[in-house]
Amino acid sequence: MPGLHHAGMTDVGCVRKHNEDNMLMAPELGLFVVADGLGGHAAGEVASQIVVDTVGRFVADTVEQERTWPVDYDAALSYNANRLRAAVSLSDKAIAEDIRVNPERETMGSTVVAIMVHETKATFAHVGDSRAYRLDADGIYQVTRDHSWVAEQVANGILTPSEARVHPFRNVITQALGNGGDLAVEVQELDLLESERLLLCSDGLSGMVPDQQIWDIVSQAPSFQAAVEALISAARAAGGEDNITAILVGIGNDEALPKKIQS
Repeated sequence: MPGLHHAGMTDVGCVRKHNEDNMLMAPELGLFVVADGLGGHAAGEVASQIVVDTVGRFVADTVEQERTWPVDYDAALSYNANRLRAAVSLSDKAIAEDIRVNPERETMGSTVVAIMVHETKATFAHVGDSRAYRLDADGIYQVTRDHSWVAEQVANGILTPSEARVHPFRNVITQALGNGGDLAVEVQELDLLESERLLLCSDGLSGMVPDQQIWDIVSQAPSFQAAVEALISAARAAGGEDNITAILVGIGNDEALPKKIQS
């Protein structure tokens, strides 16, 4: 089995006083999570911490398949896809329960993007506008679909991607964790090649640094750690208007990053 390489970093940015992002790297489980808290003050940080704690605990508790399942099991999905889907759903309920006990946190919530890497299979789950990207020698591709107002307008042909990046409603999301009710967790699976890298990030990175620049940074960095540090620096240099979190993951026998194929 090829080795699993990873690095991650979170930063408060240049404007916010508190970091409401949280992340989890559990390579022994093949699990990586980025959660972007909503609600301001300490509440957003609480919500995102609940997400990474709940997802991490459930994935760890379900390594063995013989257990009672806490949500509807989708037979059309793999076991790992069901694990991530259930973990995210449970984190939604956990935030809602925390709000019930602490009503002063009623406005808090969180986005999430999570992956599980098992051998050469990558399983993704997400809610909100935190993103997963796939990078290879030829470019960068967004794996997840933002649950946001501007993403819906782009999909409907009303806005262009460049217009969406600067639209005043670009931070309006259409789904988040914390309601404890009807939630559509998007789950998908991809085969992961040794020549590819996966990037998880909050919108503090994707909203400040264009995709092409993200690819340039990752493809030129000498290591995974250098890549995430450079991504954080680029977001800060662009204004750092939000908290910034990035996790880079890949498989292979070394840490060589994808290099552009010369024509």
